Amino acid sequence: MPGIQVNFNITQDLLSSGGISILGRSVLTVEEACAVASEVGFPVVMKLISPDVIHKTDAGVVMLDIPDCASVHAAWDTLHVRAAAAGAKVIDGVLVQPMAKRGFEVLVGARQDPIFGPITMIGHGGRFVELYKDVSPGVGALSRADVCRMLRETKAGKVIDGFRGAPLDKEALVDLAMKVSRLMMERPDINELDLNPVILYERGYALVDARLILGEPIRHPRMEDLSGERLASLERIFSAKSVTVIGASRPGTVGGVILKNSSAVERVYPINPTRDTLLGFKCYPSIEALPEVPDVAVFAVRPEHTITGLRAFFEMGGEGAIIVSDGFAEIGRQDLEDELVALSQKHGKVYIGPNGLGIFDNFNGLNTLFLPLHRTAFPRRAGPVGIISQSGGVGMELLEMVSADDLPVGKFVSMGNASGVSIPELLTHMGDDPRIKIIAMYMEGLRNGLQFLEVAKKVAEKKPILLIKGGMAGGAAATMSHTASLAGSFEAFKAACNQAGVFLLEELTEDPKFLTNILSMLTTQRPARGNRAAVVSVGGGAAILLADQLTSQGMVLTEFTEESKRQIGELLVGRLHLSSEEERAEVASRVGANPLDLFGDASDERLMAALRILNEDPNVDLIVMALYLQPPYLTEYLPERLAELQAELKKPLIMSLRGYSPYVRRIREQMVDLNTSTYTVPVIKSLKIAVDIWTRYGVDFSV
Repeated sequence: MPGIQVNFNITQDLLSSGGISILGRSVLTVEEACAVASEVGFPVVMKLISPDVIHKTDAGVVMLDIPDCASVHAAWDTLHVRAAAAGAKVIDGVLVQPMAKRGFEVLVGARQDPIFGPITMIGHGGRFVELYKDVSPGVGALSRADVCRMLRETKAGKVIDGFRGAPLDKEALVDLAMKVSRLMMERPDINELDLNPVILYERGYALVDARLILGEPIRHPRMEDLSGERLASLERIFSAKSVTVIGASRPGTVGGVILKNSSAVERVYPINPTRDTLLGFKCYPSIEALPEVPDVAVFAVRPEHTITGLRAFFEMGGEGAIIVSDGFAEIGRQDLEDELVALSQKHGKVYIGPNGLGIFDNFNGLNTLFLPLHRTAFPRRAGPVGIISQSGGVGMELLEMVSADDLPVGKFVSMGNASGVSIPELLTHMGDDPRIKIIAMYMEGLRNGLQFLEVAKKVAEKKPILLIKGGMAGGAAATMSHTASLAGSFEAFKAACNQAGVFLLEELTEDPKFLTNILSMLTTQRPARGNRAAVVSVGGGAAILLADQLTSQGMVLTEFTEESKRQIGELLVGRLHLSSEEERAEVASRVGANPLDLFGDASDERLMAALRILNEDPNVDLIVMALYLQPPYLTEYLPERLAELQAELKKPLIMSLRGYSPYVRRIREQMVDLNTSTYTVPVIKSLKIAVDIWTRYGVDFSV
């Protein structure tokens, strides 16, 4: 049901309850208008108050510089004539205000988002607010740091900081935005709120117009609403010592693949009423016939049988379930999925799914993915990476990529329809597991945005969250205010990620290798202590390209120390036939520059020596190497030598092997076998985020 714009007096009272004052008073007669104008002092401004007119200036129902009572009478008549011409059917009065002096016009607005709850906007205000669209959003109750970040993201913020003029009263504006955000949290019945314009001065501001829409309040779940009972159920799934597979069957079927993949769990109970054994495990005809209540039940049967089985499992005291079965809401059978949800809520237990791959847990061996081992690849090493995916396909692709790079993954979850467990619950679980140090996510939709913000913020204080988004943008519904037309759910999603400290990988979502490269750099490299990079290549073109990308991402192409330049000069100049010491000195000054080209006739020894020099250079925080393997003097023993070298380096060595020949591919695979990571594109954007994570957390994630 759409909200209703309230009159000025109610608006003024609501704002006042939040510590926000607006200039002027609302009047209903011309006589009152004259009295108020005389009281506040001429000249005054008169504005029509009507829910039917959003753009008052365009409709001509704002009149400025009214000097006396006779002019008040004339303005009164003019306002009402123009109101009728603009189609205003409801007139709530006229606002009489003292004429504010000129200043910088700012918008502070807010709306209740159906996913994230209160969104507060700040930025360029005035008549052209929709044209400029120079605003930034924040979610929930904002801190001073949140509002300052929002301002930094706008051009208005630069003006306020003193661009080509005196700085304006930023602290007063920050305080106002914080009050608006708190008011929206306390009053969820405020659907939309516009404070536009807020005229900002060097000291203070004047709030000269406000528009407030009231509607049905919506309660948004918070972090404190997370159920301890449900989180304990989720923990039991990931620490399962016993599992039953309902729908277990012969090899080559979904149930058969799940049974085989899960066989590493301590106790496995297949349910199949027509078989005595499967894969050497004794079969049982039903859940009720099992010798114990397993920790986890995995369902790979028809929807109706899944519902019946889940009910029996929970009533027996089962702790958690994984529902691989499809045929629920994804094909329009919301009624069947609602039955699953009702069972989960009744018993306080969670299920993962339906219509998903389930989980892959490298710590306890539970693997419910119905992907035959000979057709895919699972990470071999248990380690600090946890993956949450709302897409089975993207999740599988990520698993295969991290497996190809031999990265250490501890836990993987494919959520499917995600009706049985929420993203905040999974984030809380991964955040509480000390074995998981990096969380990677692929997200398409979100139900409880405010809860996600609060949980992600808490988790991101101690471990990085890397998030690829998909399907978050969309059309906005019709709105009744400036703010609502500017702030969609996707903008709120980005704001929530910013506030929580989540690394949102927004740009290259079509290429999961972007995420895989970041995970590889974090888990295989020594942490960089800064962003000063040395670029090395065998052949110059790739080094120039990498150097350009580094600087475009805000990293520094460092200058080597004089000692490093001297050593590099000795390394390279000796190969040249030069007639004089002057020529040698001139060439040495050039070859010691960054990016460093080791020339196409580089040998293993020259390359290794150059890397060792840069490793000792105090001006270098990390080394990026574009390595062409095709030149003749680089031997086939180079991978082993680089693997040995990387183990002794104190700094990250980001090696990008260039080319796609069978030889290059073979060397790349050989280096993976040697636990030495190399990187294909995108390299530098991935590196920038890895450097940001090393800088923020100061942790060595390598294993």
